[in-house]
Amino acid sequence: MEDKTAMNTYLKVEDVANLLEVTPSTISKYYLLFEKNNYRFKRSNKGGLMFSDNDVELFRKLIELKNSPGLTVEKAVVQLLEENIAITTQVIKKVEEELRGKFLQLEQEMNERFKLINQQLGRIEGLTSKVEKSTTSSKEDREVLIERFKKGTLTADDVLYIMDNLENGERLDLLSKLYDLHYNFNPNHPNISEIEWED
Repeated sequence: MEDKTAMNTYLKVEDVANLLEVTPSTISKYYLLFEKNNYRFKRSNKGGLMFSDNDVELFRKLIELKNSPGLTVEKAVVQLLEENIAITTQVIKKVEEELRGKFLQLEQEMNERFKLINQQLGRIEGLTSKVEKSTTSSKEDREVLIERFKKGTLTADDVLYIMDNLENGERLDLLSKLYDLHYNFNPNHPNISEIEWED
């Protein structure tokens, strides 16, 4: 049983002959000449010939061309196939050019994206480097301050530096302890709700 889709899409020898108003034997002669020159027609599962619209158009051109002066049917077949190859080659070249253009555009877009990514990576590396340097200097500063604290040689600038580098909660906690220390060592000083800083 033949495929109904194929029946709707392709024509048999008799159908093409009726369409072009020639005999089925003429169509058989034509398709054999085309196949002799390496053109292949579609066949059904049972081996029956199935002609597409393009095949019918090829036969139509052959019927017109074979009557040209100096051309035999076989020469007309060769000429049509050469023209067909030339057209196919042009189509392939056009597709290749379009694909090449799209590829170049894609390559350019990818290069721009890689450039942006590299710039962002550079910024991240710069920030990481700054953080590492800051962390190293903070550790060194902390060690120096601990030594001064142990020796009892902390300056007012050291205390301000410590205050600047504390989180808000830690800063308030330290101020509260300093406030308590101030009143423990100065019991006669009047107790007020806020610390008064002297200029």
